[in-house]
Amino acid sequence: MIHIEMSDSPEDLLSDGNTWDRLAGGIPFRQTVWLRSWWQQFGDAERAFFMVARDESGDCRGLLPLERTEGDSRRLQTLAAGNVCTDHVSILVRPEDREEVATAFAKHLIQCSADRKHGWDQIDFDGTIAGDPAMEVLARSLVADDVPTNIHSRMHLWFNRCEATWEDLLATRSRKYRNRVRGLLRKLDESDGELFVRDAGSPEEVHMGLMKLIELHQKRWQDVGEPGSYADDRMVRFVTDATVEMSKRGRLVLPQLIYKGEVIATELHYIGDDGRQYCYSTGVNHAYPDLKPGIMLNSYMFREAHRLGRAGIDYMRGDETYKGRLHSRPIPLLEIAVFAKHARGQMRMAQDRATQLLKVQWRRMKDLPQDQPLTLDEAFAEEHRDFLPDQTITQNFVEETPACLSAALDTTVEEADDLSDSPVIYSIRDYQRADDFSHEPSN
Repeated sequence: MIHIEMSDSPEDLLSDGNTWDRLAGGIPFRQTVWLRSWWQQFGDAERAFFMVARDESGDCRGLLPLERTEGDSRRLQTLAAGNVCTDHVSILVRPEDREEVATAFAKHLIQCSADRKHGWDQIDFDGTIAGDPAMEVLARSLVADDVPTNIHSRMHLWFNRCEATWEDLLATRSRKYRNRVRGLLRKLDESDGELFVRDAGSPEEVHMGLMKLIELHQKRWQDVGEPGSYADDRMVRFVTDATVEMSKRGRLVLPQLIYKGEVIATELHYIGDDGRQYCYSTGVNHAYPDLKPGIMLNSYMFREAHRLGRAGIDYMRGDETYKGRLHSRPIPLLEIAVFAKHARGQMRMAQDRATQLLKVQWRRMKDLPQDQPLTLDEAFAEEHRDFLPDQTITQNFVEETPACLSAALDTTVEEADDLSDSPVIYSIRDYQRADDFSHEPSN
């Protein structure tokens, strides 16, 4: 029998890496290395809403860490939401306990919604991936009890799966694509030291490499009039702390493409337990368009992923055009809004609907992508699960060698052969939850 308790000590839970990470499915963005680093910069114990599922022996069998939204204590949200763009958000639970634990969390949320201390009107899940099995159990349990639950998607997460070998992968692509990728990599391989890739190794190299990535990333956003993801100093400190810790664990790949002594492209990858590489952030110097530095480094990293036996590269949220041109698989990124059944919850739902209607008009005027409403069956369709991380792996993934360093897909395969470094950039707000309560970066 599973019972749910509210934790009064979120810091203690985050400090217990063995217990927490054992339930995280090997996904870096659910683990303490990410969330503890975020908590140290953004966390507030007064707003914490951490639910713990325990069995009869008192052992932790599941976690659902939420927080009350700043300035709105009756609204709950997932940790590291908003500008942080945390993906793969879900209940922390082992696969064999998924049904029991997720159902227990749903029942507890329903029961406590009107509670004086733990009550809530609305819960926002930002960054859940379509097909996530634990979130499906939670959502279906809530809907079965007539709890209003709205699911939307405005963008995708993109995953590029590795084949047995690099040549096997190229064999699945068109001749035009193969020739262009091989040409880019040949230029890199035969450059006689003028053009090469290096990977950060020492703590000093990691810090300097990350600062360069942030510089290039910020310039790209600021050139189009946006503050950029790293405009908030807390964001810089948080990602720096997480990246340094990932490096200590041997879970970091931070390559730089160097041309004549200058960094012209760089990427930040974390490695999951199943060997999937998560590309969280990138930076490109667009002063060298003829070299196509972004696509060149993307291609090099994908070839390296094959050489090292990785599961693939997860390019995470955002519908930049280069992800489709790399033949990545688009998977809907879900925004799930849950409204309590009591009067305040129903008023909140009506307010949310009105806000969404205004958002539709605003986004239409700005020619921005619209939210797409999804049914439960659409959001958690079986077809998406083939592209989710393998959460059955419990042992630590050991890196073999240090790195030197479904119709949507069908429409991109042949059109994707024009390799380009020009991404689609809308607004930093497209990476955040579409409401008035999203965190905005500080200038």
